[in-house]
Amino acid sequence: MQETEELQAVIAALWTGARPRLLARVEALEAAVAADLREPERGVALVQAHTLVGTLGTFGRPEASDAARRAEAGIEAGDRAAVSAAVERLRAEIDAD
Repeated sequence: MQETEELQAVIAALWTGARPRLLARVEALEAAVAADLREPERGVALVQAHTLVGTLGTFGRPEASDAARRAEAGIEAGDRAAVSAAVERLRAEIDAD
């Protein structure tokens, strides 16, 4: 039982350390929306969204990972509204803890 608690504590510490970087990635998505999904912000946002999908999944955050996936799809489709909604969800999920 103690090993499980220690592992959970380590994961929680990693999450706390990762949150500022995750939020910086979300800011790149917001910048792309503000730039009407034009380059170079669009390309940067695609990379950041894709990275968020995997990182949030690794942290066991499926809802946040799904929001990042929706942002990525929205960027690819040029759908600012979808990206904005996904970004809003991402912020809520990352700020939840």
